[in-house]
Amino acid sequence: MPTRAKGEVLHEYIVIGRKLPTEKEPVTPIYKMQTFASNSVIAKSRFWYFISMLHRLKKANGEILECKESVLLNLRTSFPVNDTDSLDNSYGSAEGIHGIPVICRCGERLLPIVIKQL
Repeated sequence: MPTRAKGEVLHEYIVIGRKLPTEKEPVTPIYKMQTFASNSVIAKSRFWYFISMLHRLKKANGEILECKESVLLNLRTSFPVNDTDSLDNSYGSAEGIHGIPVICRCGERLLPIVIKQL
């Protein structure tokens, strides 16, 4: 089962669902899953795939309460850089809405620093 439509970028989704309430079980547990997919349809499909394996719950007996795209506002990273005299830390940060492009952008900003240190 693909997690990405051809040529599309992956996004981070949070899917929340539960088993439909019955007379026997009026209060049902809620399940939350974080997944990477190219759109919300594939994210929901992955949710049902994993929930059916973990909790024996089928799509016919359950419902999706919420499917939203995760928001990552600020990402900061640091890594040690060995200088000739001492050990220093280099820092990088990037801001954005989606997680994966922000991580890539942060890595692109830090790459010249690492090359310069070599």
